Amino acid sequence: MADFSIMKTHEFLVTPLGLELIGRAEPDDATGGASISRSAKSVQMALNRNRNRNRNRNRNRNRNRNRNRSDIGAGPDWGILEPWEERAKLYELRAEWMDLPLPLPPSLPELREHATELLKKQALLSLPQYAGRRGEIRIEAELELSRYLRPYGIESHGGYDATIGLILVTMALTDEIGLYFKDRWNVPRPNQVEPRLRPYLAAPAHASYPSNHAFQSFAVAFVMSRLLPEHPGSVQLFLSARRIAENREWAGVHYACDTGAGHKLARMILPVLEKVLEKNMLAAQAEWF
Repeated sequence: MADFSIMKTHEFLVTPLGLELIGRAEPDDATGGASISRSAKSVQMALNRNRNRNRNRNRNRNRNRNRNRSDIGAGPDWGILEPWEERAKLYELRAEWMDLPLPLPPSLPELREHATELLKKQALLSLPQYAGRRGEIRIEAELELSRYLRPYGIESHGGYDATIGLILVTMALTDEIGLYFKDRWNVPRPNQVEPRLRPYLAAPAHASYPSNHAFQSFAVAFVMSRLLPEHPGSVQLFLSARRIAENREWAGVHYACDTGAGHKLARMILPVLEKVLEKNMLAAQAEWF
């Protein structure tokens, strides 16, 4: 017959490494309760260390994932599911966009001249009268939808989920396209060619040309203008996109040529986006008519 007397003097504790046999503690004379054994304490400390390690690992994984997003920042919650169908369509049509005739970036001496112009903006940006622009730069460093919704008067209105989804998917796709062209040209950031430049924001790690802020903002403006061509907000959205793009120059993280290239790329990519986003645009259109 099995001897279970060990259960009276010991207990089993489940640990990440398996079961551990621990002697039961004697009652504590001072409190009348059971004292926690040294072994149990050590196991609990190990469990806590593992929890903290996993928590830090997940935090770092999320931070790295967000860091790899575009200039426009996206943060951990895009508000949409991964647009895998749209990405698949985008790559089915890759022959239509991977070799778009984007102008060559300026030479290194020309980039130094462009960076010198940014030094002037840097000096002006520190003045009190430019506090408003400094606030815009900080807000626009992350994905901030109000800049795109406000021209249409839907910044604080419900019932436009498909429209907002269309904007977010457009940003997600153009983020990837923009990074592809950045890698092709690998243009250094302004502060890399002009050491006197002190960007108002930390310069992203990826290349400068074209500006993804400009590309994504103008791409949204072009798509929305096709969706609502007669809405006065469509004109205003182009002005908003221009402001967002130029604020990146004032922040010292993009040249003016980056902004121009972003606008050109957005205009050239529109026919592809219309094919990829046809279903999304029809769903958004149904919210307006």
